[in-house]
Order: sequence, then C-alpha cells, then structure tokens
Amino acid sequence: MSLDGWMQPFIRKVLGGDVEISVLTRRDLTTLRSGGHGPPLPGGHGAKALAAKLRAIAGGYDAMIFMVDTDSKEESEWQRLMAEVDAGFQASEQEFMCIACIPMSASECWMMADPAAWRSFAGYAGTELPRWPENIWGHRDDPQGGHPHRYFKRVCDAAGVSDGTDTRAEIARATNLDTARERCPISLEPFLLSLEVLAISHAA
Repeated sequence: MSLDGWMQPFIRKVLGGDVEISVLTRRDLTTLRSGGHGPPLPGGHGAKALAAKLRAIAGGYDAMIFMVDTDSKEESEWQRLMAEVDAGFQASEQEFMCIACIPMSASECWMMADPAAWRSFAGYAGTELPRWPENIWGHRDDPQGGHPHRYFKRVCDAAGVSDGTDTRAEIARATNLDTARERCPISLEPFLLSLEVLAISHAA
C-alpha cells in the first residue's frame, strides 16, 4: 500500500518519480528556548520552520518543505503565515533549500481544483466542486458549511469515494497542475514555482 498523502504526488509531478521523500509531522519537531542566550526563537510557525530546517540539514537532505494550512480564506492571513515561516527559514544562516507550502484555506482546496481529476478517479462530473477553491470557508463543525474539510467530505460523498488519505493521494496523482494553479493562484502557484526552482537546481 502506498504511504503517500496528497503532497507527495504533487512533488513527484514536478521533481520526478524517483525522488525520495521523508515525512515528519510538526508535533515531532522540538523547539528549545535559548534561556536568554542568543537570539529569541522566531514567532508563530517560524520556530517550527527553523527546527525543520535544522533537522533536514542534520539529516543530509537536499531540501525541506514546511507545510501548514492557512485555516482562513483571507489573503492577509496567508501572507502573515508565509512571513512567519520565512522568518524561521532565515533564522539560520546556513544555506539550504527551504520551501513553504501553505494552502489557502486548507489543503483540501487544492484537491478540489481539477474537475477532470475527479472524473478520471471516480467518474464524478464535479458538480459540487468550487470554482475558486481558495475562497471557500465556514465553521469546522458545520457539516453543510463551507469549511474545506466539510466541503471535501461532501464532494467525496457525491463521488462515492471515502474521505481519507488514499482518496487525497489518488486525486493528487490525477490532478493537472496547470489547471490547479489557475484555480488556486494565491497559494498553489508559489509552492509549485518553488518546486520548479528546486527541480532546475538539481538538473543543473
């Protein structure tokens, strides 16, 4: 069984199928305060972004991708999180390829960006899919609301597939990235551009 989630297929589409990917959750990253010695840790997600960078460098990896959902449809909130994560990357002066992956409003939005992927995977016409997935939002606890988790669940129900990791991975494999980046121009476009830069640097 594949252990892929949604992100690994996106990465492989850009970097190639032979790339090796290791996954570490944010809760597995430990941040330590300096106790007054040295500069303070970056704020917000910056501390974890710094920890992830240092962990990747120590592990001998070629690059690191730090992923966190925006949990908002507001572009200003996405920009704030991007700045936090970038501050974490910059807190270490060691040269290393770090990429921010911050979906608006949540990663499920990217999974709903290509109707053709749903037709290919599940024979679903995509009538419930949002035209601009980054703009959806709602209360997490409202099954009929616009929160991406709830929205994605309703699409899965309409398509007759499970709302799980395997479905996300299959949809990601079937997604046309050109279509997805057109429908998610705020958050998906910069992530794919960063992956493309990484691909070029490795090909050089």
